[in-house]
Amino acid sequence: MRIQLAAALLVAASHAACQDLPEVRFLNVAPSPYTQRHDAFRAGCGILLSLERLAREHKLPLRATLHDAVPALENPEKAKALVHGARVLVIGSSTWAQGSAYYPRRFFELVDAEDLAGVSATAWASAGGVHTGGEVVIADTLRTLMGMGAQVFTLGQKSMVFPTGERFDPRAEGEFTILDCWFMEQFARNIALVALAGNDRAKAQALEKQLDFTPIYWSRFPQDEASLLPRFRELRDQLNAAADAKSEAYKKLRTLVR
Repeated sequence: MRIQLAAALLVAASHAACQDLPEVRFLNVAPSPYTQRHDAFRAGCGILLSLERLAREHKLPLRATLHDAVPALENPEKAKALVHGARVLVIGSSTWAQGSAYYPRRFFELVDAEDLAGVSATAWASAGGVHTGGEVVIADTLRTLMGMGAQVFTLGQKSMVFPTGERFDPRAEGEFTILDCWFMEQFARNIALVALAGNDRAKAQALEKQLDFTPIYWSRFPQDEASLLPRFRELRDQLNAAADAKSEAYKKLRTLVR
């Protein structure tokens, strides 16, 4: 009996300690109105999994959660609750007609004028091609978050847009590349730095060194795909296997959602 009680107390204490960690909250406000292929969701999972991997490797005192915001689109109270309680918000959506789709616009209409002072925020998006409006989606999202008082950021000069079509390689629509996965991890490093350092320059410099990260990412741009394969092949394959919403790989990614 004492052993069981001790175990229960340990679990409770562990859960409480976890809840006290700064939270990075991913909000997925998709799928694609065009493909229904869940490209934005899979890209968000890639960033989340990269962040969790970095947290394990570097013992970072933070936690990451992923929420599907679409069920809250007709419930203002649920929508507002989703933007409160996290240190960093990461909003994901897809591109529609070279701009923002209905889903994120409706979400922000319901959230309305919530006060996000002291919260940092960023965004990712999926798009059919490289210059088909994904950056407009990012700009819309960040501008709206700025209007609520959030401090917004991106990966240096790059908007985190993941195109999944209009290219020769890979041939299959909806597939992510090794370079996409490298960018997901760079973005995750940036998110971790913001979550843990905030505006503290000394902490930020220490974390940059610990995570081997710089927002000037192009100064360390990979020279070839082969050097990235050992670290990113598994993630790429996992995300691509989940392109079919009926697949076991997709169902496994859905278990990440709170």
